Amino acid sequence: MNVPSRRRQLVAYTLASFLLAGMLLLSEAAQAQEDIPAAVKSAAATHKQKTIVTVANSAKGEKLEDFCIDSKGRILALMGQGEAEQGFAIPFLGKAKPAKFACEVRVYDATGKMAAKWEVGFTGQAINTAPDGTIVIGGDGHVARFDADGKKLHEAESPQMTYISKNTDEMRERAKEQLESDRVTYAEQVKQFEELLKQAKEAKKKAEKKSSDKKNTDKKNTDKDKPAKKTEADSEDEPAEEELVYGEDQLEQIVTAYKNMSKQLETRTVDEVLKEVMARARRTHSITAGEKDVFVSCPALAGYGFGVWRTDEKFGQAKEIIKSLSGCCGQMDVQCHNDELYVCENSRHRVVRFDRDGKELAQFGERDRTGEGASFGGCCNPMNLCFNKQGDLYVSESNGVVKHFTPAGKYLGIVGIADVQAGCKNSCVGVTADDSKLFYIDIHKSRIIVLDRDEKVSRK
Repeated sequence: MNVPSRRRQLVAYTLASFLLAGMLLLSEAAQAQEDIPAAVKSAAATHKQKTIVTVANSAKGEKLEDFCIDSKGRILALMGQGEAEQGFAIPFLGKAKPAKFACEVRVYDATGKMAAKWEVGFTGQAINTAPDGTIVIGGDGHVARFDADGKKLHEAESPQMTYISKNTDEMRERAKEQLESDRVTYAEQVKQFEELLKQAKEAKKKAEKKSSDKKNTDKKNTDKDKPAKKTEADSEDEPAEEELVYGEDQLEQIVTAYKNMSKQLETRTVDEVLKEVMARARRTHSITAGEKDVFVSCPALAGYGFGVWRTDEKFGQAKEIIKSLSGCCGQMDVQCHNDELYVCENSRHRVVRFDRDGKELAQFGERDRTGEGASFGGCCNPMNLCFNKQGDLYVSESNGVVKHFTPAGKYLGIVGIADVQAGCKNSCVGVTADDSKLFYIDIHKSRIIVLDRDEKVSRK
C-alpha cells in the first residue's frame, strides 16, 4: 500500500469515526437529511400516501410517543407529555404553567376519527397488540396489559428494573467496570486520534512544501513552452491540500471532545454511573407479545447497547434473552411473529430473527450508500417493522421508505414512501389486516401518515 492511498484511508476512517462520535460532538447530526434514491422514488409502490391523522396538540403539551394497529384495524395512539407552547406573560402573575398531561391511549378508526381514549397510569413509551387482541404498553419502569376497551388487566415493574432492584451489588460492580472501561477507552481514543492528527499535519506540511517547490521550479524554468519536470512527489494519488485541511479540522474537534470526556471521566464516581444506568434502564424502546410471552427491548444493563427481556403473559418469570444489540439514537424495534422475534438492528443495517430464547436463527440486509433494493442506507437503518396478512415484513427506514421482504429476507419491492422529516428516530409502521392501509409515524409532528393500497400495483 502506498503512502497517499493509506493517507486517504486514514481520512475516510477519521470522517467515519467523526460520524460515530456525533452524539458527543454534534447532536443535530442524527437529524441530518437522508436523500431517497431516484430508483426508490420511481419504483412501483403498493401503497400511496393519502391522508394524515393529527393526534396531538403541541400547544397543550401533548406528544405522540408510539402507535399500533389493534385487531379491529383501529389506530391506538400512545400519547405522552410534550413541551407546551408558552403563553403571554401576565403582569404580576408571570406565565401560566400548562396543566400536566396524563399519558393516555387515543383510539382512531382507519379514517382518522377518534372513537375513544383511556389513561395508561404511567408514562408510556411503547405500545403493541398481542395475538389475543389485548394491548401491551411499556415505559418509565412499568409494563401493563389492557383489554381492547382500555381496561387494565395487569401491571408490573418492568423486567429490567426488577432485576436491578434484586441485584444491587451486581449492578454496582457493573457500573464500576463500565466506568473503568470508559476511562481506558477514551484515553486510548485520545492517543489514536492525536496520532492521526499528527499524520494529517505532517501531510499538510508536505503538501505545502511540494507546492512551494513547484513554484520555485516554475520560476527557474526559462523555457515557458516546456512544462516543469514532474517529480515523484507529484503523484496523482497524492490527496489534494483541501482534503487534508478538512481532515485536520475534523480531527482537531474529535481530539478536543475526547480529551474533555476523558477529563470528566476521571472525576466521575461509581454512584454517578450507577444512577445513570438505572435512569436509562427505565426506558422501554419497544414491547411485543406472542401467544404466551411478552418481550421488552430496553437499554442493556452493561455498556451502551440494547437488551431484550422475556416475561410470561402476566410479566413474571423475567429473563434477559438478548444482551448486545447495536442501535442508534435510542431506537431498537423488536416485533414478535409466530413466537419468533424480528429485530431491526439499525446500527448494523440488518434485520435479525431470533427464537423465543434469544438464539439467532437468521438475518438479512446490508449497508449500502444508495439504500436501494435489499440494502439499507443512512447512518442507522432499518428502524422499525410490522407484518402484513401473509406474514411478510414491512420494514421502515427513517427517511419514510417502507420495503417489503419475505420472512426469509427476500426483497420484494417498495411498499410506500411517507413524507416525513428524515433523521434517526422512531419510524413505527403498522398495517390493517386486509393490507388496505399502511400507517407510518411522523414523530416530529405527532401525527400518523396513512398510505392506501394502490390496486393498480400488484405484487406476488
